[in-house]
Amino acid sequence: MISEEFQKFLASQSVEILEQFDTKTTGQLRSEWKNTFALGYRVPPGGLFWHVFTFEHSVYTQGKPALRLYNEESSALFIVFPSPRSDSTCYYCKAEKMPDLRECRDDLFVCNRDFDWTMAYTHEEGLGPFFSRKEWQTWYTGS
Repeated sequence: MISEEFQKFLASQSVEILEQFDTKTTGQLRSEWKNTFALGYRVPPGGLFWHVFTFEHSVYTQGKPALRLYNEESSALFIVFPSPRSDSTCYYCKAEKMPDLRECRDDLFVCNRDFDWTMAYTHEEGLGPFFSRKEWQTWYTGS
């Protein structure tokens, strides 16, 4: 999904884009996401970030339990980004409630600015979404 289409989709979900990050910042945010949730899994260039969940490299919940935890987040400010590809970027957003991005049918990630939690939507019907918390990874790694 190209950026313009993605921006329109976010607007349709009552999400206000506060900032579109540049390429450097986008790379830094994705690296921080991987460092927080990938637990040593090296996401290959152009790879699918949500494989950290399906390949069991992260502690997570999925499906309805994931949606419930995600909807309980009180963060009205969050980051949204698609899986890495040349036509995508990260967005800093605001909404009254956490958006349900399943109908986009793309690989999308939502997290708060501190990476305390993440929600991963996939392009695969019936797979995910996945929800995880930073604190779960600390428990998992023994840190």
